[in-house]
Amino acid sequence: MANYKIVVETTGMKKSAQQRYNLITRNKINADIKTYKTDGGEIYSVEVGPYSGKKQVLQDVDKIKRLGIKNAFITSG
Repeated sequence: MANYKIVVETTGMKKSAQQRYNLITRNKINADIKTYKTDGGEIYSVEVGPYSGKKQVLQDVDKIKRLGIKNAFITSG
């Protein structure tokens, strides 16, 4: 069974990631902020999941996009 997640936003600005996280969690979607270290500094990724089924991930990505976050996308692996 595939695992899916939604990448809501990836940014170099912690404040921006925190704002997206707050918006998502206020709308009853569980999210995390993951921090990745790079040579140029830190990158923050707001992510939702994992999901085991396609139906729920599709519903949540649609809900996130209706919140105005048009670049959210689903990834699997």
